[in-house]
Amino acid sequence: MAEGLGRTVLHRHRYGRVWGLGDRSSPAARTPALISTDDDDEVCRDLAAFHCTQTRTIPAEMTISTQFALMPPSFDRQGPQMTASVGHVLPPSLEEANAGESADSGPLLPVSWQRLHHDPSLLDADLQPNIIVLVDAVQLAAQPGKLVTAIQTLKHRFPGALLWPPGLGGPDNAAVLAWFGVD
Repeated sequence: MAEGLGRTVLHRHRYGRVWGLGDRSSPAARTPALISTDDDDEVCRDLAAFHCTQTRTIPAEMTISTQFALMPPSFDRQGPQMTASVGHVLPPSLEEANAGESADSGPLLPVSWQRLHHDPSLLDADLQPNIIVLVDAVQLAAQPGKLVTAIQTLKHRFPGALLWPPGLGGPDNAAVLAWFGVD
């Protein structure tokens, strides 16, 4: 069994929620939380609850880490650090095609529109990810209804997981995304 993040729902409204991350009596971070990348400056990295690095290989490998102690039961060590292969990601317009090479499944779960349609491993009852990355979120946002459908599907299937759509969390739409259930 993979180690899980300490999570406590502090506030909820429909799909939107605020999680306390870490020790329930004194959360180290709250959602909606920032995820910094290697392109961000030091100020952003210091503010962000998580940091993501991604290799430039095909298929890419993604690692999400944190500077906070978020691991139960003692919350005395930094972590976790989660790594997963992203697999091949085809554009959402090619939903009928199967990319063939699937992404990893585990505490870090990269998901694309294509994977939602073709990967039966997402139905495994033992799959309990900590963080779901909607890797083609920008492309889904450009196609009417697909982003909302993907978010709703993932929230119903994995209600306890944090959801990150890279490339969409700007100041212009952060509130709407949080209301939709993006963490």
